[in-house]
Amino acid sequence: MAKMYTLDEKLLTGVPEIRIRDKVYPVDNRAKTVKKLMKELNSIKTDDDRSIDTDEMIINAAFGKKAKEIFEMNMPLEAQIEISQMALAAMTGDDYEVEKKEERFPEDKESS
Repeated sequence: MAKMYTLDEKLLTGVPEIRIRDKVYPVDNRAKTVKKLMKELNSIKTDDDRSIDTDEMIINAAFGKKAKEIFEMNMPLEAQIEISQMALAAMTGDDYEVEKKEERFPEDKESS
């Protein structure tokens, strides 16, 4: 008898969300969106002027039309960077909290 593999409906329809202040924004994590963003990010050279705008690129891809609303909050750059990192983790299915901890405490990762 052949094996059957099933993809959970949650993976097909569930959308990650990010709360900013008192509002929740869905993150576009469709493969097409993520591939397009990764292609754009990989095409940027470190000395390229576009490297400054990577956070904006991520936010635009992740939130689509709602990105304008997020930018209109005129938040500090540090907050914008944090949102773009959260959005990228949500888009790729990574655990943002684990990555943030590893970034802050790299010695914990090495001792594991």
